[in-house]
Amino acid sequence: MRFGTSVLAVVTASVLAGCAAEIPGNPQPGQLPVDIAALNTGAYSPQPTGHDFEISTIGELRLVESRRMLEYLVSPSEIDSDISVAGPLALFSGPDIVGEQTFPAQYEAAAVDNNMLLGVYLSRINGNLRKRKKLIISVLRFPTDDASRQAAEQFDRITNAEPSRHPLAVSAYPQAGVSSGDDITAVGFLAHGPYVIMVNTAVPEPDAGALASIVGRTFQAQTARLDQTTPTPLDDVLDLPLDPDSIMRRTLPQSSDYSDPFFGDSDIGVYAPAAALHFERDPERMRKAFEDSGVDLVARRGGMLYRARDLAGAFRLQNALMTAGRKDEELPPPPGLGDARCLKLDVADETRNFDLFCTVVFDRYVGVVISKAGLTGRMDGTLYQRAAAQYAILANSEGAR
Repeated sequence: MRFGTSVLAVVTASVLAGCAAEIPGNPQPGQLPVDIAALNTGAYSPQPTGHDFEISTIGELRLVESRRMLEYLVSPSEIDSDISVAGPLALFSGPDIVGEQTFPAQYEAAAVDNNMLLGVYLSRINGNLRKRKKLIISVLRFPTDDASRQAAEQFDRITNAEPSRHPLAVSAYPQAGVSSGDDITAVGFLAHGPYVIMVNTAVPEPDAGALASIVGRTFQAQTARLDQTTPTPLDDVLDLPLDPDSIMRRTLPQSSDYSDPFFGDSDIGVYAPAAALHFERDPERMRKAFEDSGVDLVARRGGMLYRARDLAGAFRLQNALMTAGRKDEELPPPPGLGDARCLKLDVADETRNFDLFCTVVFDRYVGVVISKAGLTGRMDGTLYQRAAAQYAILANSEGAR
């Protein structure tokens, strides 16, 4: 007996539906197979290596606490979600706060006179050149509450040395020194325990009320955040866990030939998610991605390594990290790493000066390796070697979870 075409289609659909109904659970992402022995890791070892935290000077000791303080620094995007474009980030290990992208030279005296110990500094802007917004938040730690009060007063006096400035009233913080010269920008200083909170903000049009509101909301958020922690006595800093769960040994090390695109190592270390967000291009989007993916630990070494909840979370995080801007360009994956993804950025990263990066996924980890395009815009060949090495390091790390 022959079946008509329409009858056969119905029977086939019914069989397929029945089969689908018998498969329990939810589909999960899986890793593509990788031949680790065939990967080209270049000059990098495919084996995990421990990171030696060289702490032989008081400055290196203080940087450990500065990195921890990032967890309690408010992001400008928390105050105004428009202010999310990455700007300079700095960690201070003493009163040397002056720099092209941090404090002007005249502020050094207040830091030196009051024996500033350490601090953090973060700047972000919005993406609209015609209606520019800016918010810089810095937290500076001093030896005592008295020293921080004196420093805040001195910072404010230095700011108001310009005769054109006038005070701005922030009603909830009458003890703060807040001033403006044009009602477009404002600078404020507030002592809170052993800390001085500095806020520098700008709005598109003259608006003293808007400036006072931003400064007041920033003071409120930052004091509340600082109240969640206790300053670590410097004598106890070495008792802090420098490499929780050995995540640094699983992270790509710095290159032995100094070909990394960044200079200095002040940011090298392990971070809680709240601290790691300050390094991200889009902190509010990545805050949600961290939560969705279950990120609980981030390491920064030669590359960056994120620990997610599980493999599914790692793939979700990779998707978030690979979100391309309008002028960014997705690149082919490295040979042999089908799950890897690479991107060329239109604007280089503020902290580490890279404009090329790749992400690799292994188990619950997402590794990010970085490089810098040459003057001709051509891709640095070592980027793929770094991606291969990071994958191999993860695969060869015993007890990877």
